[in-house]
Amino acid sequence: MKHSIAVILFAVLAAGCATQSANPDSDLVARVKQSKEGRISKEEYTTWNVARMFRLYGGEKGYVTIEDWHRLEGTGRDDVYRRLDADHNGKVTLQEAEANQKVRALLGGNFADIDTSHDGYIDEQEAAAYLARRQKYTP
Repeated sequence: MKHSIAVILFAVLAAGCATQSANPDSDLVARVKQSKEGRISKEEYTTWNVARMFRLYGGEKGYVTIEDWHRLEGTGRDDVYRRLDADHNGKVTLQEAEANQKVRALLGGNFADIDTSHDGYIDEQEAAAYLARRQKYTP
């Protein structure tokens, strides 16, 4: 089950990162360009990626409902949704997603694949190269 969550989220992650929208909310190169230093740390990348995935699932309304979850995950993964809904109000907020260490670990897990110089940061060239590699795997 853990493996299938990782595969699903990685597929969505790869598809979303592969778009060249020049929007720092959804495009990795644009996010790196937006930073003051011209590079982002693993923590910055993970926080950005959690927020990006959150928007993919719930749009801009500020929370993800079980119906939103079902559109991408199907109905067999409700237990995962319930674990994310920390206050059990039927809405997973960005704060709940960001606070979940398993979500953060999963969505920051590909940082090392992007940081090819292994200096602890993603720069514009690394981000662009990663997106180019990801485009090979997205239809």
